Amino acid sequence: MQKRTRLIAVGDIWLRTESGRHPFEGVRRLIQDKDILFGNLETTLSETGERAEKHHVIFTSPDAARYLVDAGFDVLSVANNHAGDLGAEGFKNTLDALKSRGILPIGGSATESRQEPVILERNGISIGFAGYSIGRRTPPRDFLINRLVEKEIVWDIASLAGRCDHIAVSLHWGTEMAYYPSPGQIDLAHRLIDAGATLILGHHSHTMQAVERYHGGLIAYSLGMFQFEPRWPHNISREAIMLSVDLHGDGVVGEHRVTPLIIDDDCVPHPAEGVADENILAFLAEISRPVTEGTLTGARWFEEIAPAYMRMNLESYRYRIRESGPLPLLEMGAWFCTPFCLKCCVGLVRRRLRQGPARERRAPGRDAGD
Repeated sequence: MQKRTRLIAVGDIWLRTESGRHPFEGVRRLIQDKDILFGNLETTLSETGERAEKHHVIFTSPDAARYLVDAGFDVLSVANNHAGDLGAEGFKNTLDALKSRGILPIGGSATESRQEPVILERNGISIGFAGYSIGRRTPPRDFLINRLVEKEIVWDIASLAGRCDHIAVSLHWGTEMAYYPSPGQIDLAHRLIDAGATLILGHHSHTMQAVERYHGGLIAYSLGMFQFEPRWPHNISREAIMLSVDLHGDGVVGEHRVTPLIIDDDCVPHPAEGVADENILAFLAEISRPVTEGTLTGARWFEEIAPAYMRMNLESYRYRIRESGPLPLLEMGAWFCTPFCLKCCVGLVRRRLRQGPARERRAPGRDAGD
C-alpha cells in the first residue's frame, strides 16, 4: 500500500470568541482526519509588550494556545503583519506559548536571524515547511519575521531539496479583501513550484481565493479567514475554505478536497451546508477560472480589487485622522498619489464603464450593502 500523509490547511486564526466558547467546536469533526494540521496564527499570544502604533492590534492570552492543542494543530505560521503587534516581548511570548505545547511555529525567530525551514515527518513521509510575510522593509529589533523575498524563498527550497518528500511554503501576501491574487502573485507561485515547492499555502486577504494545480504542485492563493471576527475589519466575508490534500511518499500531490466554511457572529467556524455549501464551491470555481486559464490581466485585477482596497484604506485613514490629528491627512494625500492607488482609481473608472455602478465582488449571500 502506498504511503500517504493527509495535510489539512486553514487560514487566519484569531483565538477569541465573543462568548468565550471553544473557537473550534464547530469544526472538530472536520479536522480529525488529519496527519498534519496547519494554519496562520493571526494574533499575538501575549498580554504584555510594546503596543504597535497601528489601527488594528491583535493579541490574546497565551493560555488560549490550549485551544490549538485541543484542535490538533501541528504547525502554525507566525509570519504575518500581526505577529509583532506587542513588540519583541509579545512575539517571544507567542513562540514560547506554541513551543511549550508542542506546536511548531514557522516564519519567525526571537533573534535577529531568519528562521530556517523545518521538517516534519508523518507516516514515513517528510514535509519541509517555511513561512514568509510581506511587511515593512525596516526589520524590527530583537526578533525577525521572514520577509517575502523570492531569492530567499528559492534558497530555502533548494536547502530542503533531497531532504524531504514535499515542500510546503506559507505566504502571507496579496491585497486585503481581494478575491483574486495579482498576476504578480500568480507568476511568483508558479516560479516557486518550478523551483521545487509542492504546496503554496496563502493567506492575508481575509477572503478565499483561487485553488490551482500547477506542474504537479498545488497552490491555494488564500484560504481566507478560519476562526476570525467576520465583521472585522470591513464586514466583507464570513466564508472560508479548508484544504485537505493527500501527499504521497514519491513526492506526488494526490487528491485534494475543499471544504466550505461559514463563520458565525461568535467567530466560530462551521461547515457550510446545503445551498450555502454549493454556492461557495461554485463561487470558488468562478474566481479560480481566470487564474487557472491564465486570463487574469493586470487591468482586470485592478478593476476587481479597487472598490474594497480604496474603501479599506480610506476608512483606516479616517480613523487615524480622528485619533491623531492632521498628520495622517498629509499621509493620505501621499498615498493617494502612489502608482498603485492611481491604478486603482483607473480600475474604478474602467469597472464603471464596463458594468455600470461599481459593485464589489462578494462571496455567496453577501450583498454590497451588508
